[in-house]
Amino acid sequence: MAFMMRALLVTSLCVLALPRAARCQEQPAFAKNGPFLAVSAVPDFTLDGLTFDGSTIYREVDGDEFMILPRLDAKRSMRAIVGFRSTRGAFEVGYEQTKHAGTFLDMTGEATFHAITFDERIFFLTRGRIQPYGLLGLSLPWLTVKDGSFLEPDVADGSFRGFGVNTELGVAVFVHPRVGINAGYRYRAMWFDSASGVTDTTYKLRPRFRETTGSIAIGASFTF
Repeated sequence: MAFMMRALLVTSLCVLALPRAARCQEQPAFAKNGPFLAVSAVPDFTLDGLTFDGSTIYREVDGDEFMILPRLDAKRSMRAIVGFRSTRGAFEVGYEQTKHAGTFLDMTGEATFHAITFDERIFFLTRGRIQPYGLLGLSLPWLTVKDGSFLEPDVADGSFRGFGVNTELGVAVFVHPRVGINAGYRYRAMWFDSASGVTDTTYKLRPRFRETTGSIAIGASFTF
C-alpha cells in the first residue's frame, strides 16, 4: 500500500511538471511588441479607370454643374503609418497623398489622391525572423481634380469622397526585433459616393463610382 502511494505521488508530480517543462521550451515571438512607426511605398499607384476613365462627365441631375472624371497616370505612393503590435497582430493607421497627371479627352490636368487607412495585419510564424502576413482594413479616400468642376462661367476644383477596403498578402523580415522590412501585394477596392464642385454643394453619387487598384507594396517599420 505504501509503495502504491509513493508511486501515485511520483506520477502526480511528473504530470504536474510536464506543463511547466513545456512552457519553458516555448520560444517567445522574435519581433518586439509595442507602438511603432512605419512607411509603405507603392511604386506605380493609380486607379484602374473603371469610372475615372478620361472620357466620362458627371452632371448634377437638377442643374447645369458638371465634373470631369480624368484618367490618372501611375505615380509612386508613400504612406506614413503609426500602429501597435501585439505578437500576432498589428493595428495600423496610415495617411497617403499622391499627385497625379490626369488626362481627359485631349486635355491634361492635375489630380491629388488622399486616403486615411485603418488596417489589421496578422503575422504567422512569429518565432522567427521571417514572418508571412495577411492584412485587412478600411479606408477613407478622396480625390481632388484641379479645375475639374464647371458651372458656366465659373470653374473650380472637383472633389470625390468615399470609402474602401484594403487587403494585402506578403512577408516581413525582421533584421532586428525592433526593425522590420516587408514586401507584398496590396489590392484595394474603393467606392466614391459623394462629390462637390463649383457651388460647394455635396451630391450623392448613385450608383457609386467604383475603382480598384493593385500593386506591389514595400515597407519598413521601427518598434519603440
